[in-house]
Amino acid sequence: MSLVKLGIRHFRNLHQIDFEPSENINIIVGDNASGKTSLLEAIYFLGRANSFRTNTFERLLEKGEKELAVYARLKIENGKIVPFGLKKAAKSLTIRINEQKINKISSLVKTLPLQIIHPNSHQLLEDGPKYRRRFLDWGVFHVEHDFYTAWLRYQKALKQRNAALRQSNAKQMAAIWSNELIEAALSIDTHRRKYLDLLQASLDQFIKPILGDLNLQVKYQQGWKKDTEFTDALELALDTDIERGFTSVGPQRADIHIQVDGVSAYERISRGQQKILVTGLLLAQAELYNALTGRKCLLLIDDVAAELDEENKSNLLGVLATMNVQMFLSSIKHETLASILDKHQGSRMFHVEHGNLSKVV
Repeated sequence: MSLVKLGIRHFRNLHQIDFEPSENINIIVGDNASGKTSLLEAIYFLGRANSFRTNTFERLLEKGEKELAVYARLKIENGKIVPFGLKKAAKSLTIRINEQKINKISSLVKTLPLQIIHPNSHQLLEDGPKYRRRFLDWGVFHVEHDFYTAWLRYQKALKQRNAALRQSNAKQMAAIWSNELIEAALSIDTHRRKYLDLLQASLDQFIKPILGDLNLQVKYQQGWKKDTEFTDALELALDTDIERGFTSVGPQRADIHIQVDGVSAYERISRGQQKILVTGLLLAQAELYNALTGRKCLLLIDDVAAELDEENKSNLLGVLATMNVQMFLSSIKHETLASILDKHQGSRMFHVEHGNLSKVV
């Protein structure tokens, strides 16, 4: 799976761009504020219908315009070309896949599975559990077909139970949703555990070449007390939940602990090593997706060499050069990524200046 043509309209400072990327490695070079990160952001927007940089639509829109658009042609596994894209205005979003209008963003995400590595990816280690749940659930969503259905069931039941907890007869009303909540929660928990076991087994392939023999462990915290059945956890927390007005235990409270030598990675290793570690986790996730689905994940890496010394940069580029994915890498200088160009004859380099894109090689 790869993008064979990409068009961008009115996205930040990218007024009108049309280009044909390599099906392997694409290097985007340009000065700061030239538009290279915006190009990666537009590709991300194509696959997620949101941005990794802002939650405000107006910041994505070119000045003076009312609508942005990103569209592409995607080559899938049988060689068939599928057109798809989206248009976004202040109060509307239109998604089309293979000429059909689509109402669910989940269909867009399934069509273009992509992973992003950017300067703030270290949030995975140092910020709240939602970032780590997002990381975990990206993988589960793409490889466990029943996960999304269970997740939707759980969200609906959770919303209803939370509303019931705020009523005068809270215990009786909350009990109505207990069975649905429990069934969906256990399905989510089973899928997450299965996926995390597979990911843990594949980490050494990416972590050792870039960080050496670290004793790395990724441990799952289910969202309620260990060695307690979820049914019992709900019952034990009922009085507290009624007092607070929301459900305090469950998959929505889950987390993963990323540890080095039994200590939080955020506390144990340097900032540069943290970036390399998070990059390794995301690369392992992309490769696991390829192995489990037979499809290729799209990989976006913004400012790939930032904060890395020469040894770490060389190690990382060596790992990237072995991956069988379509890749978009941004950098200020093309010399930074010269080694990866030499290893892939099918690679292409593009230069961005003042929002305009030109092919270099």
